[in-house]
Amino acid sequence: MMRRVGLLSVLLCLVLTGRAQLDFLAGTWQGIMTLNNDPYQKGSACWYSFEIDKTNGEMKGESRIETPFTTYFAYKNIKGKATDAFVVDFADVIIGRQENSPGTFWCLNTGKLSYDPKTGYLTGDVTSPDCKSFRGKLVLFRSEETMSKTDTVTLYHSWFNNMAFELNKGWNAVYVRDAELANFRMQPVFFDHDKDELKPEFESYLKDMIRMVESHSDLRIKIIGHTDSNGTDLYNIGLSSRRANHIKEFLMLGGLREDRIVIEFRGEIDPSFTNGTAIGKQLNRRVDFEFI
Repeated sequence: MMRRVGLLSVLLCLVLTGRAQLDFLAGTWQGIMTLNNDPYQKGSACWYSFEIDKTNGEMKGESRIETPFTTYFAYKNIKGKATDAFVVDFADVIIGRQENSPGTFWCLNTGKLSYDPKTGYLTGDVTSPDCKSFRGKLVLFRSEETMSKTDTVTLYHSWFNNMAFELNKGWNAVYVRDAELANFRMQPVFFDHDKDELKPEFESYLKDMIRMVESHSDLRIKIIGHTDSNGTDLYNIGLSSRRANHIKEFLMLGGLREDRIVIEFRGEIDPSFTNGTAIGKQLNRRVDFEFI
């Protein structure tokens, strides 16, 4: 994760300072090509490797199209031009190594790809001069893998299903999500005196939390309920439990699975401020969160 966050930080710094050069898109990208508005799950696994001259934008490279979970592929030489730091035109020049299913053939494609720093994806429309009915779309992200130039697939195609799922969810590229998680700031959810109802002003924050946890498969959220010192210990344990469970219910209604949630309830034993003042008590009537 730290490698991806570091990469994105450098890229975002270049974008925000206006220092991105014509070779900004150089490197290896992987993703999905869909045809004629097909769903992502019916697309092809794609790899593009760009070498871009930062002085004039001239581009040469390779592409590889794979039929997921088969041995069928086409390895192609490509050429084109980066027209600015975030846009590259490309055209397949020649199909080299290939394997295809009986009765099918691979097309030479051409297209224009644009990078969106907010999503981390390089996207664009694709057509073919020799397959007139071909209309496709590409969605690519920066890859840390090395594209295969042999009969062996570049990477086992489980990543393809994962990416199709993430695109259907509307999630950003993985390194953008990692940076968002690194910058996500936990904050308490506060409650009125002797109440466990969730206040509407905290719903937007909790929806962002749902998105953070959902988009990181190795992440869970711990919900920790608290109270002020009013009431008995036993009553406050129950009140803190109700507060934590109401938050849990909201997260689950928002689509988060129960096995991604852990709850604790501590009553009044873990105040964040003194219970000797009204404002201190107000700040202790809360639910805290931890990523685990």
